[in-house]
Amino acid sequence: MTLILAYQDRGKTFRFTIDDTNGNPITPGSADQVRATIGREGEAAQLVVASDAPTSNGSTLAKGNPNTLRLDATDLAAIEPGTYSLMISFFDSADADEWKTVDRQTFSLQET
Repeated sequence: MTLILAYQDRGKTFRFTIDDTNGNPITPGSADQVRATIGREGEAAQLVVASDAPTSNGSTLAKGNPNTLRLDATDLAAIEPGTYSLMISFFDSADADEWKTVDRQTFSLQET
């Protein structure tokens, strides 16, 4: 598990890959989706960024190999500082039509 450090009122961009069970990177296809969710277990998500559309504040998730998650400063400013989980989910349109959690990281949001 990796610690991802971000600051309120500052954007954050990072890249990640999705690997299959053999450790080989997967490049999502045009009908596949990737989703990043910041939140805490048992609580409503603080932020959800999906590859099919940007958030109203402009955070984006671009599919590829690697995938690129860009968190807009305005989206981060709306979240209370603290420690959260960042969960990456993958929807493979060719595989049973369900979301799969492919990674979970610790996300620390600090005041600026």
